Amino acid sequence: MRLLRNIELDKYNFTGNNSKRKIYSIGYEDLTTLIYYQDTKSKFTLVVAKNDDPPLILEKKISRAEAFRLMNTRP
Repeated sequence: MRLLRNIELDKYNFTGNNSKRKIYSIGYEDLTTLIYYQDTKSKFTLVVAKNDDPPLILEKKISRAEAFRLMNTRP
């Protein structure tokens, strides 16, 4: 798990040569939760971001089961 500070979500580049795509996004108050999926390696990445001061991004590799559990959970 990585905790990155002072990085805006817009500058956090998941697109490009690594072919990750966003499959889920939900916002609650000032936090945004996103799940990215990389087809070639069948890996999921959970990102939690806060755009306020200080901006905060948490990145964690998660399993397929964890990804779908998060997507199907109601806030």
